[in-house]
Amino acid sequence: MTKPIVFVCTGNTCRSPLAESYAKSTYKKYEFSSRGIMVTDVMTNPESQRIIDEESLVQPEPPQQISSEDTEDSILLTMTKGHLQIVKDLYPDSEVYLLSEYAGGSDEDISDPIGGSDEDYRKVYAQMKGYIDKLFK
Repeated sequence: MTKPIVFVCTGNTCRSPLAESYAKSTYKKYEFSSRGIMVTDVMTNPESQRIIDEESLVQPEPPQQISSEDTEDSILLTMTKGHLQIVKDLYPDSEVYLLSEYAGGSDEDISDPIGGSDEDYRKVYAQMKGYIDKLFK
C-alpha cells in the first residue's frame, strides 16, 4: 500500500480519529489521516481521546470535513456501508471501500459509540485495530 489512507466516519470525532491514531502509531512508514462526512465539532471526542492517551498513540489531526482533495490519490476506508454510499455519491471517482471489507472480506459496520459507555468505545477500538492490522499482514 503506497497511497495515503483516509479513514472516514460521520463526525470525525470518535471512530476515524481512533483509527488514524492507531495506524499512525503502529505503521509508521505509511501515511494516514481521517475525515468526517458531517463535521460539526472542533475536537476529538473525550472518550476516544482517553483511549488515545492511555494507549500512548500519536495524536490525530483535528476533525475535518472530507473534501475532493482527500479523494485524490488516496484510499478512503469508511466505517459503515452508509458512509461508503455517501462518499461514492459525493465523489464517484474516489477509491473508497468499507474498512472491514478492504481488510478481509467482511462487510461488518463499525458501530458509532457516540453517547455510549467506555466499554463501547473500547470494543470499537479493538474492532478497528483488528481490521487495520489485517491490512498490513
